[in-house]
Amino acid sequence: MSEEWISGRGPAAQNPSGPVDALRGITVGTGCRVQVLADEEVQVVLVGDFRNPGDRTRALLDAAWRGRWAELTALDGSYWVIAQNHRTRFVCGDVSGFRSIFYRPDGNGTGESVWSTSARRLAADHGAEPDLVMLAARLAAGAEHWPHHTAYQNIRVVPGGFGLLLEAGGSWRLVDVGGIHPHRSLADGAAAFGTALERAVHSRVEAAAGIVGADVSGGLDSSTLAILAAEAGTVRAVTYTDPHTSTEDLRSARRVAGHIRTFIHMAEGGPAELPFAWSAEQAVTEQPAAASLDTGQHALYLQPAAGLPLHLTGHGGDVVLDGSSAVWTAMVQHGRRRAARREVTGWARTRNRSPRELWSAVTRAAATGYPGALLEAADRLETGVTDTRRPGVWTWCHLGYAAQWLTPDARHQVAARLRESARTAGPAARADLVEQQSSLRLIAADARDTIPLEASWNVRLVHPYLDNAVVRAAFAIVPAERHGTSVFKPLLGAALPRLPHWLTGRTTKGSFTRQLLTGLLHHQHQVAELIATGPLVTAGLLDPEPARTALARIGTRAEGLYDLHRLTMTCQWLTAHTRDRLMEQAC
Repeated sequence: MSEEWISGRGPAAQNPSGPVDALRGITVGTGCRVQVLADEEVQVVLVGDFRNPGDRTRALLDAAWRGRWAELTALDGSYWVIAQNHRTRFVCGDVSGFRSIFYRPDGNGTGESVWSTSARRLAADHGAEPDLVMLAARLAAGAEHWPHHTAYQNIRVVPGGFGLLLEAGGSWRLVDVGGIHPHRSLADGAAAFGTALERAVHSRVEAAAGIVGADVSGGLDSSTLAILAAEAGTVRAVTYTDPHTSTEDLRSARRVAGHIRTFIHMAEGGPAELPFAWSAEQAVTEQPAAASLDTGQHALYLQPAAGLPLHLTGHGGDVVLDGSSAVWTAMVQHGRRRAARREVTGWARTRNRSPRELWSAVTRAAATGYPGALLEAADRLETGVTDTRRPGVWTWCHLGYAAQWLTPDARHQVAARLRESARTAGPAARADLVEQQSSLRLIAADARDTIPLEASWNVRLVHPYLDNAVVRAAFAIVPAERHGTSVFKPLLGAALPRLPHWLTGRTTKGSFTRQLLTGLLHHQHQVAELIATGPLVTAGLLDPEPARTALARIGTRAEGLYDLHRLTMTCQWLTAHTRDRLMEQAC
């Protein structure tokens, strides 16, 4: 498959004798769909998956001239935009961060800022090495606390919902284009969300003018997209199963396929497709990505979709469709303690949990706030006093098992980075909004960083839940209204009442824990060797022994599974990245 990327510099030089050239100093990959809108004073370049602006062209040019940058992101689809006038150049991705912009904050030594839609390409062009301390910090505390940082030294990312404004002389600043203002109830906002999601799917299927692929895993997210796609065209449904995946989800997948009257291509995996496997020949992802550890599974089940115009996935649906338990912390922050306690108690009792323990965690998070939680985490990390048990509800910053696997020097350096983040964290940050924003960016980044693997699968994955219009319509609804306690993702049933009730009324869902555990046990020796010989160990940041001890104890219990999965994908990426750089230098 062809490549989709853009790289560029600051504003094009002013040319008083003629129109500005928005494409000057920009290189565009061969796989990009590009449309240039222009008049004598300004140009707007759209790149990616967007609906033709048509009669909105004049409005877009006027917005670019007047610096109303957020208006340039209002088209349907998923795309980058570059706006150029005689004064500035503006480059922007999307609200989620799937279409990201990466840049060097210090320019390239000539006074011009350098940016790209590919972090790996930008790092390679400027010899930027992996930022091992940042990778260790992500393992210990999560990537969400450093939204501007990447896995590379001195390469930054424009967070989803922001654009990069470049001015002559090399100055730059970030501009908020998110336009997310939660103010609607579920009843008031559901119809607008349903329209946005329907349009995101229907327009793509109609433009494809043929068969499109679709994941039909049995879950609500992918099933909804497949049903919407079948309304507008022909769907080739694919799914995956093996002895360790959910039979409940498989039954649901078959039922969805029957509902849209299509054959479901069911790939039956074996030991070769278990997670935690990788090969030296597979493509290197942009940054560490979960899909790098189950490429065998993807290659197998996506075979029937290979070569199709597009393949729909439900990636991002979990974040867009549902709020998290952070809503209870936000309720306490805003004085709604009684309502929050009622919801926490009801939720705990239906799951045989201790209401008192969960309520204590919620009220503590509300009282501590984001900066305080980061400072507390830094102190615990530096002293080595960490509790790996998750409280059962959302918290600002959780130190997992990986925090105990870092060396004392690494814990000191990561603690310093946590304190640095605490200095810039908003003291009045609202828990539910912080959580939905960071979760959206994390899941979009995983989809973005996986793109290099798609060429080997010969598919073009499309993620409608990450479209600007879809995200904005969902996030216009107050998170507490979207949070389901007895029904999964209540927004879907309210937004699309024509969906079958047996789908939207599901109260249970399958889990991949058993499959992940089996894969880790099957590849235990390979994973142990990868960890012990990886750059984090050789750089003195990771003590391999406690990590390998945790790996040896993995059995039927999932204790430490999440951290081992993230550690393995990080070590795999570092090893593959180093190998590729050495090969490039040898050539």
